[in-house]
Amino acid sequence: MALKKRLGQHFLANRGTALALVEAFAPAPGDAVVEIGPGGGALTGLLAERAGRLVALEVDPDLVPALEELLAPFPGAEVRLADALEVDWDALAAELGGGPLRVIGNLPYNVGTAIVRRLLASDAVRDMQLVLQKEVADRLLAGPGTKAYGPLSVLAALRCRRRRVRTLPPGAFRPPPRVTSAAVTLEFLADPPLPAGELPRLEAWLHAGFGHRRKTLAGNLGPHRERVRGWLEERGFPADARAEVLPPADWLALARLLGPPPGPGGTADL
Repeated sequence: MALKKRLGQHFLANRGTALALVEAFAPAPGDAVVEIGPGGGALTGLLAERAGRLVALEVDPDLVPALEELLAPFPGAEVRLADALEVDWDALAAELGGGPLRVIGNLPYNVGTAIVRRLLASDAVRDMQLVLQKEVADRLLAGPGTKAYGPLSVLAALRCRRRRVRTLPPGAFRPPPRVTSAAVTLEFLADPPLPAGELPRLEAWLHAGFGHRRKTLAGNLGPHRERVRGWLEERGFPADARAEVLPPADWLALARLLGPPPGPGGTADL
């Protein structure tokens, strides 16, 4: 079957890598597992053998029949034609028994960041193991003061414990992508500093603060310039500090201080 470039399809083709990813995820009979983008089913059958309940979300209707055939022997597993960007994760968790979901997937590069952001904003997910472009994985795991540190790093750190599982070379996929990939685990904190409902406000301030990396944080936050400079000095930072200097907890404190989020116009990538 021809793969569709518009869907960013690069299917996991290495059996050993698939097995290692599932072993690291460690699904159990009591788990409700959601797989995003099963594609050719490299992970799907292995997950169905171990998980008590498996829902595989596939956006490409041409792939659904083969996946249905693969899952036919497993009464607790099913494939659904669905876009992960449109899934109501709370409703899905309620449908599958009300407990937290475990999410795994090899995410399309073109929408991987957007899917991660939606998952981070949900309280219905217990943990997720995701294969992403290595650049995105680096941003998820980055700490303050590093080149990769940005809005996605802050949001993930305030919601989850983060860990790199393994790096995947292009040859692990069919067709081989032009980039290296990485699998990461994000385990939601029992009492995260950032509540799900507060994520959009913090995200808006992060986009504004990281909007132009060569400018100071106070400069990026324009109308709040003097207030931000004073706040930075009170917290022990230079008044001309840049956005990447602030640890996640300080970013949350600043957003709460500033109140309602700024309007559109920030240019930072998550």
